[in-house]
Amino acid sequence: MLTKLEIKRQVIHALLGVMIVTLLYFDLIGSTVLFIVFVAGLMFSFMSRHHRIPVVDYFLKKFDREKDLEEFPGKGAIFYILGAFLAVMIFEKEIAMASILILAFGDSVSRLAGPYGYLKHPFHNEKFFEGVIAGAIAAFLGALIFIPWLPALLASSVSMLIEGIDLRIKGFKIDDNLTIPLVSCIIIYVTGIIIPF
Repeated sequence: MLTKLEIKRQVIHALLGVMIVTLLYFDLIGSTVLFIVFVAGLMFSFMSRHHRIPVVDYFLKKFDREKDLEEFPGKGAIFYILGAFLAVMIFEKEIAMASILILAFGDSVSRLAGPYGYLKHPFHNEKFFEGVIAGAIAAFLGALIFIPWLPALLASSVSMLIEGIDLRIKGFKIDDNLTIPLVSCIIIYVTGIIIPF
């Protein structure tokens, strides 16, 4: 079942992606700004484990999950910015913007629709396939703004399937806010090589 916290988190998730893409589109930010925001986020996360930082503390209590507040405050947002930074730094602007929208819309919609499904996710016991489908459709529509339909379809579909896999390195779970944009970028890039667009 969806909680109010999760609904708020997913709305912010989608809006953050739209904001980043809008700023990128008009060349108001680039990889340097995203990197600076990422480093600042890491610093605030570390400091907030030991000290109350007025504005940061308010947002963390309003939008962060209990587990993350204790272990890694702001984890989702930090990985989101890292994913966007790597996408912008490594790939062409249109590919990066499409992948950020796949993350913004696909991940949000899959989390909102998923709890109401019946078909078990093939890679995750607690998620449902209906969330994958809803997320893939939303991600596809977002990606279509910047890339043709075939790479948008492939990237959004694979990314939403991968969203259900818990990747871990030495016990640390890699956040899907990092994997989704990178996987999307790679698929769009490879599709563009095979079928130029």
